[in-house]
Amino acid sequence: MPTLADFAKEFGGQLLASEGALWRTLRGLFRPGYLTLAYLAGQRRRYLTPLRLFLSICIVCAALVQWVRPEKLPGEQDLLSGALIKLGAVDGAFVCENLPAERCAYWQRRWTADPDLLHDLKRTQTSYKQVMRQLVFMAMAPTMAVLLQLAYWHRRQPFGVHMVTALHIHCALLPLLTAHVMISRWLPVMTPWSGGLTAVMVVSSIAMSLRRVYGGSRWANALRMLAVAIAYVAGAVFWAGLGSTWTVRQTLM
Repeated sequence: MPTLADFAKEFGGQLLASEGALWRTLRGLFRPGYLTLAYLAGQRRRYLTPLRLFLSICIVCAALVQWVRPEKLPGEQDLLSGALIKLGAVDGAFVCENLPAERCAYWQRRWTADPDLLHDLKRTQTSYKQVMRQLVFMAMAPTMAVLLQLAYWHRRQPFGVHMVTALHIHCALLPLLTAHVMISRWLPVMTPWSGGLTAVMVVSSIAMSLRRVYGGSRWANALRMLAVAIAYVAGAVFWAGLGSTWTVRQTLM
């Protein structure tokens, strides 16, 4: 009978084989739109399925964003903040904004009695942020798929086409965005350069993916992409702000 080591060896050999589906899929991510066309053409055994690939990348990126971070920087304030709420200490003074007066008084009493309270609250908020970040990561691809359905409504294509396109686009974009977050944390001086380069790569990747998958004229695709990008960014900002406020309220209320 095969042992656990035999199973592990077989699994690792299949997963990490030089010509295995994993490596073919990762190479395909460097060619925007290629994996989507291959999947829609029926080449589904040569590559990892879009949903499995997307979920795997989401888990890895969320783990990196959550756990790989520098220690507290000198001068960093103990401040819990959302889109509308602030609570903490700034330059040694207690700050409480957009909370009921009785809650502000309550937390000020707690902070006076226990100066380490804010550290505990920040850890609690971090736990809520981790959950919210994973939900946002998971919701990004379906959101783009809906926008693509609207942008290419005249094509009358099944929603699955747009969903596969959105999944593959995000499989390529999430590592880029995660790398930008890592650079911003560890090398703040490089943040503007990293942000500009990431923006160029993201826009180029999306444009080439849409052009390759949907075809059509260059200008029509550019206009559709612009509309999708504006709606997508607006939605992302809205949900990010709402999620930030929710994490603070769950921590403090």
